[in-house]
Amino acid sequence: MKKTVILLLVLSVIGLISYACDTGTSETPTLGASVCTKSISGIGSTSAAKLYYPCTINGTVGATTLAGGYTETLNNVDWLSQAVASAGYVVLAYTPTNTLGMVSQWRDAHKNCISKLKSLNTSDANVKGKINTSKLQVSGHSKGGGGALWAAAQLTTQLRTAVPLAPYQEQFANSALSTIKAATFIEAGGGDTLATNAMTRGEYNALPTSISRKYLEYNGYGHMAWSYATGADAARMSGDMIAWMKYYMDGDTSQKSIIANQSGTTNFNWVDKGAPSSSSSSTSSTTSSTSSTSSSSGCN
Repeated sequence: MKKTVILLLVLSVIGLISYACDTGTSETPTLGASVCTKSISGIGSTSAAKLYYPCTINGTVGATTLAGGYTETLNNVDWLSQAVASAGYVVLAYTPTNTLGMVSQWRDAHKNCISKLKSLNTSDANVKGKINTSKLQVSGHSKGGGGALWAAAQLTTQLRTAVPLAPYQEQFANSALSTIKAATFIEAGGGDTLATNAMTRGEYNALPTSISRKYLEYNGYGHMAWSYATGADAARMSGDMIAWMKYYMDGDTSQKSIIANQSGTTNFNWVDKGAPSSSSSSTSSTTSSTSSTSSSSGCN
């Protein structure tokens, strides 16, 4: 009996080590604009929140929520918050009240953060009048990603885009995603044993056929690849997300080649209904690949 218990403990430790592995290098992604930060309080379903924004904002810019997942805080997605803000967007990152809680808490926090972004646009000296409230997004990792999907389903036309990262969900049925109106991009890990490929592909396939949507699985990435990411991994994951925002928030069609990049993926699907206010807004195209197999109906 003792030998069995010891063996199980050893296997658990090995599993945890594998779960936390990241394939990145020690490099730091190249950032653009200087980023300023400010702690934000008083947001429901959060225990901490931080605003990231370009120190100089000309005109108005889009904004996104951002959160980590189970046991994680906003520090786990600090690298991504910095990258997105340096690309010219406002980011409101948060830690949920209970990092061991259910996905519904992340959903509520995302919704409250969207309301807060609208409020900050009228009251905060740093970003007052600088947030384009017609260009809002929800994003998060793991339960933060599952919560982002659920929030997008409830916020509908209040959002322009949604980018869930390895989205995990334990509560809602995929059928609930049928009300999403935002252009939705799901980043997943080919080696994820927690937010499994079956789970994330199921979420993607449940998205409405009327919206622009994308799904990809990065080769070999485990569930924690989005936590404290560095080097080439961080540059790829953040770059893909930023390209999605620039195309579907801002109508920057030069981002299409980045969005269409299938290198380093085991499963790739992209249905493009066109960027807003762009020459492609009236067209629709589908690009998909699963290993060496193509599919236009969804993820296999």
